[in-house]
Amino acid sequence: YDLIPISNRKILHKAIGENILRRANGTPTIHLLAVDQINIFCKDGDIDSREECSRLAECNATAAKFAIAASSFEQARSYIDMGMQLLEDHHWRTSYVLSLKLFEMSAEISCMRGNIDAMSSCLDQILLNARTFNDSLKASSLLIKLLASNSKYDDATSNCITILSNLGEVFPQENMPLVLNELSTLQATLRNITSGHFKLLPRMTSEDKLWAMKFMNDLSMYSVISKPMLLPLLSCRMVMLTLQYGFCDDSIVGLATAGYSVFLFTEDHQLASHIGRVCESLIEESPNKHALRSRLGNELVGTLKMLTEPLHSVVAGYPELYHSAMMAGDNEYALTCRWNWCSASFHMSEILTTLSNQLEVLVKQAVKYKYDAVLLIAMSTLRTCLHLSGRTLDKIDVNNFEELNEIGIGTNNSQLLYINFVNQLCMHFWFRNFVSVAELYERHPSSEHKRILEVVRVFYEGIAFLNLARDTGQAKWRRLGEKASARMTALAAINKWSFQHKSLLLNAELHYLDGDLESAEVAYKASIESARQHRFRHEEALSFELWGIFCIENHMADKGLKQLLIALDMYKQWGAMKKAKDVQLFIGLIDSRYRKGHD
Repeated sequence: YDLIPISNRKILHKAIGENILRRANGTPTIHLLAVDQINIFCKDGDIDSREECSRLAECNATAAKFAIAASSFEQARSYIDMGMQLLEDHHWRTSYVLSLKLFEMSAEISCMRGNIDAMSSCLDQILLNARTFNDSLKASSLLIKLLASNSKYDDATSNCITILSNLGEVFPQENMPLVLNELSTLQATLRNITSGHFKLLPRMTSEDKLWAMKFMNDLSMYSVISKPMLLPLLSCRMVMLTLQYGFCDDSIVGLATAGYSVFLFTEDHQLASHIGRVCESLIEESPNKHALRSRLGNELVGTLKMLTEPLHSVVAGYPELYHSAMMAGDNEYALTCRWNWCSASFHMSEILTTLSNQLEVLVKQAVKYKYDAVLLIAMSTLRTCLHLSGRTLDKIDVNNFEELNEIGIGTNNSQLLYINFVNQLCMHFWFRNFVSVAELYERHPSSEHKRILEVVRVFYEGIAFLNLARDTGQAKWRRLGEKASARMTALAAINKWSFQHKSLLLNAELHYLDGDLESAEVAYKASIESARQHRFRHEEALSFELWGIFCIENHMADKGLKQLLIALDMYKQWGAMKKAKDVQLFIGLIDSRYRKGHD
């Protein structure tokens, strides 16, 4: 080989590649091997024939398609670049179909790699040269994703709605009566549905309906962030189109969104969970299960499973979802899965130092891939961890709660606003600033739809309301505290593992408010035991703290100090050093008063 002149070597590689290509017969590995050989020639080769350039560009486009299917995205990038290099100057006129194919794949790979400038350039070329409306739809879908990644959710949803209208799917302005009507239709349609019903449906073949399902998929994802009331309308339309025109992968998205909508707007948790199980069955049998798993992580895992299954077992599934998203080349969903893991891990006692480090990594990844939606909510959750631990950051800048609120308002990002609200609630709660918790409640009344974090809100606010009722004697705080306790009791009936200890602690505080000290002490102890049994160590510490305060306020200082010292040690184990310092100061104050009383 070394004796062959360099120019002849390239010709030899091309001849080898062409020979292999003739025997590939559509086999991906053989086709890729052939194109790798041919590209050694193409890299610097002088190809005179326009037809030859076009043929070799087509070979590279096919190779890129195979590489994408195998999740080899960097390899696909090299084939796309070579294919585009082989295109002639007026390729949009002479090789339109091939040009469209290459530029669409280039934009898609650029999106996956976070190369926004390259993605925008490709999309501009496609939209400028597309000959038909349908030819522009793939580019329009990627453009919508680009808008959403830059927090332009109103523009993203508006574009989706306009395109859907052109595809014959018009959506009225959403309002609560309409939403409830659509939900009623969904509940009646899906009450006894099984995965078998969908497997018996023919495949959807109408090109317009397939595109409509694709854009409704996109719209439902961004509606979670900016227009939640649109979700029942979208999911109902997707289910009805599936039943009328046939089944496709986006049908599973529509079905999962239906279950999510039932959870958000009704109390029919049994139906929501049933729909979730049907979706999981359909996903497991889909060739695109990795993409579907990651796409529906929020709806199926982050919401429907967390409502009914032990939190720890649900969270254990997030690494698999993350890897599914990475295999599908979807960094957007991968980062969302990672944030969901971080958020859930906070509420199941993950060590705060470990969690803060994970969130720092997530912030850096979100910056790298220019995905603002995850970047901002990760910053909000990181802020909470830093407040509790007392840590500061030197390597990255993290917006404070006020700045994040301004961004959420400016971009109509209801998801960011809600998560930021819950994190502020969390911060005030853990430092026993119950007046601030109440002020936040009054500024942010419960919306017409629920979120899974509503469970956290009910718990934090319930404890705060019952303490304020004792401190102020105001009836409204008692009423709100009793309502929170009743809601948590109902949740504990659905999911004992995740919610029983919270319900018992609220009951203890309610018994204390009622003056039933014996029942209160029994409930405090039961809450501690339940939290320990179900591995919620930080809320076990909380139960010890509240029991300790109860004892001190009822003239059992020795017993109370003992519980507070246990809480102090557990907060330190959690990594909440600033919270631990707060408890330590309180112990010192009580101990000093206690000694003076004995002197």
